[in-house]
Amino acid sequence: MSVFSFKTKVRRGYRLRLTWIVVTCLLAPLAFAPAPVWGSTKVAGSGSGSPAIDKFLAASEALYQAVNKGNLEAALGGLEEIELRFRNLPMKAIGTAEGIHALANSITELKRTSAALRPDERKWKSGAAALRLAADALAHPDKPIWHQYRAVIEDDIVKIHKAMPQATSVTSPVSSSVRAAFDQLTEHYRLIRTAAMLQSEPWKVERSDSVVRYAGRIYDADSPSAELLLGTIPPLREALNGLFPGKEASTAIVPPVNVVPPSWGWSAMMGSFIVTILTWVGWRRYKVDEYAGKDRRTSAKREDAAQKWLNKWKNNP
Repeated sequence: MSVFSFKTKVRRGYRLRLTWIVVTCLLAPLAFAPAPVWGSTKVAGSGSGSPAIDKFLAASEALYQAVNKGNLEAALGGLEEIELRFRNLPMKAIGTAEGIHALANSITELKRTSAALRPDERKWKSGAAALRLAADALAHPDKPIWHQYRAVIEDDIVKIHKAMPQATSVTSPVSSSVRAAFDQLTEHYRLIRTAAMLQSEPWKVERSDSVVRYAGRIYDADSPSAELLLGTIPPLREALNGLFPGKEASTAIVPPVNVVPPSWGWSAMMGSFIVTILTWVGWRRYKVDEYAGKDRRTSAKREDAAQKWLNKWKNNP
């Protein structure tokens, strides 16, 4: 063997050893790293960061699918799983006591529906859907699905408005198209109510409850005036839009449309008047003071007639 060939082999051996050392150094950290568990890899934004919340969401999705497939046995089992997962939820993830109560009440309503001899399919489906939206709101607080209902609810309000008589002198029962559009709005509001209670300020949800009830009374009346009917649109739009983030609802105060007792009786008029006052005048200042914890002496200076009347009515039921 020549000296040249011997040197060539030595160089090749040295290069191979050097390459092996470099590769070993690069792969060594991977060899000692913990092996990933199947299914544990999380895509950004795909989970809540809380295993308990993720399990609650998964249980609500399973229940929703079982109900929509008509699988009553699986739905009953899913309801038990939901109840178990609810008990394990971190309460700090739910900002208010009202939110906890609303979520628990949704589960209770589903249990009550399931206990019926013949479960109402519509209640089953709407209840399961509302619970799924609520679970999603906990799991994805930044972009929950229920926020997509803003356009849906606005469309419902537009349909109600278009179906109403535009001449304010007309007095007649509401048309079937108004009633159908309002029923649709009510159903959509029920779907998002629990989710909204988990993320919105409680007084906003309570305000929406009052406005929807007020509109329902007007639409159920025997012959409300067109002026009274049209007067329900701004409160509905402001209250329901106020549940969603951004695009703040108008801050203008809408006064009661009609202060003359309508044809369906004084008691109904007083009920509507109370709701109107709660919603548009006394409600705002009362709730701002309550949640901000301001000094009563300071708030007393700002009380108007409606606020004083409201406080008197509350203290003397």
